[in-house]
Amino acid sequence: MRTIGLVMAAVGSCVLTAPVTLPAVVVTVAGYLTVAAGVLTAVSQVTVDEQKVKRKGDSNE
Repeated sequence: MRTIGLVMAAVGSCVLTAPVTLPAVVVTVAGYLTVAAGVLTAVSQVTVDEQKVKRKGDSNE
């Protein structure tokens, strides 16, 4: 999920910063895409299984 969010953010940012004039609807959709990508990435970072992380940490010791 995090990777999908990062890709969406990259695509949205590229469209928003394009050096050519784009139709307003394309720019608006790119803005919404970038915001949705930020939310998706943030949520995927917050939702971590702590037990799984602890087990990975224990195996490295």
